[in-house]
Amino acid sequence: MSSISPRAAPDAESQAIAELYASCYGELVAYLRRLCADHGQAEDLAQEAGMRLISQARRETVEKPRAFLFHVATNLARDQLRRRMVSDSHAVDGDFDDNGFAPGADHIATVQEDVARVSAALNTLTPRARDVLVLARIHGHTQKEIADRLNLQPKTVENHLTRALAQLGAALGGRRRQ
Repeated sequence: MSSISPRAAPDAESQAIAELYASCYGELVAYLRRLCADHGQAEDLAQEAGMRLISQARRETVEKPRAFLFHVATNLARDQLRRRMVSDSHAVDGDFDDNGFAPGADHIATVQEDVARVSAALNTLTPRARDVLVLARIHGHTQKEIADRLNLQPKTVENHLTRALAQLGAALGGRRRQ
């Protein structure tokens, strides 16, 4: 069997990575479910994170594979939530049909309720977490820029952003649970 990696024992290392992934899978799915509030999506993200861990381990030694796995999973959940937020905002913008008719009153009321839910969810965040989220998602600042602007460590910015996104995901996705 040919190896992608120049390491001496890729099969043993791949087996160890697979065993680690299998042992962490339940915990990883539970963690991701808290972030994205959807069990099926959490399973998909856990599988993608596992694939990325295995791929990375084939290229080079991963010093802390469990930490790598959860870090990748967190980033995947964050990216998914960002895509959902963008998709939802575009859905509101594209509500005119081909004939140019505006949406009905019931749709407008639903959108207003959604805006109220988002506003209420934002108000549950700590001021620091809300500032970090607004700077990152609304103004498009990098974590480094936010850290400099708010006089925080970049890791602290990442933690605030992760918690804020998880809290919003739970608040906004909580009614969609199956």
